[in-house]
Amino acid sequence: METQFGTTLLPNADDVRETITRLIDRLETSLRHLLLEVWDSPEDNARAEEKLKRIFSGQGHPDSCIYAAHDAMLNAALSQDEPGFERACLEFLQLPDQVQASGLRVRGLSEKELGPTACDLLRRAYCDDAGLTADLRAPGVEGTKQAVAKINLAREMLQTYAPDWAREFDLLAPQIYLAVNEDPTKNGFGGATVFAAFGSILVNSDKIDRLPTVLMTLVHESSHAKLFLYHLDDPVLLNKDTERYTSPLRSSPRPMEGIFHAAWVSARMVQSATCILDNGFCGPDAEELRRQSTQAAIIYQDCATEIQQHARMTPLGRQLFDDAQRAMSDVRC
Repeated sequence: METQFGTTLLPNADDVRETITRLIDRLETSLRHLLLEVWDSPEDNARAEEKLKRIFSGQGHPDSCIYAAHDAMLNAALSQDEPGFERACLEFLQLPDQVQASGLRVRGLSEKELGPTACDLLRRAYCDDAGLTADLRAPGVEGTKQAVAKINLAREMLQTYAPDWAREFDLLAPQIYLAVNEDPTKNGFGGATVFAAFGSILVNSDKIDRLPTVLMTLVHESSHAKLFLYHLDDPVLLNKDTERYTSPLRSSPRPMEGIFHAAWVSARMVQSATCILDNGFCGPDAEELRRQSTQAAIIYQDCATEIQQHARMTPLGRQLFDDAQRAMSDVRC
């Protein structure tokens, strides 16, 4: 994305739209290579070619399950897992020719709503290394209904009080999947965003009890997606994955990339909350939003300390961090 000085943290729908267009071009190129060149299946070439044309010939963006299928194929190819690669290619062919529907779409992470193949691919894409999203199930009918209503209301409030943030959110996360932990005793997760299912975010319907929580969840998760776009052409960080540092959001040390993401999305939460509050959001929910913003600012400062001490950044990484530092310089915890 374009990285004019001082602008990387704040919403910019035009830059995001341009970068997503480039991402889609890369996705199509990679899928064509994997399906038509790497996959030794002449009898399936015509089906694959036709499917790719249907997905990429229109104006819509590929559905997040297409990204998940690509991730499964790519990982299997890189690990030289021939049976896994064959299976992933066949799974891709089994998917509906989906492009993202216009407007926000909120659905349970279930076979009934998504189909068995798409649901399985997305579950695998969202499965994290800490086990927080390893045992997901969709909420019940009533839980889904309530969560959909809350999310739609939050999106409307974002449009009313922070329209620039709403426009960018619509590009980054037009699909929301609802899930809860299969084990009800597990502390669980609030949400998740992965590049392998770009265009979507995962939200724990049990964790969005109040409007400010939903608002901050939408900003938090979509901010991860925006930061993923900055990684397209630049590593941002030069620390090795094996290096571990203290993180305020995890009980165990984690790689610098996780800490950098936590800082950056926390700064975005604070800036979006400030925008919402400054534009007239009031009442008890405003006080709760202010409280959550303050908590996000504390998390930011804790992460920023680790970044300043231990991060090795590219020039773009330094700009991303400096922009966040400037934005947060007047924020009091």
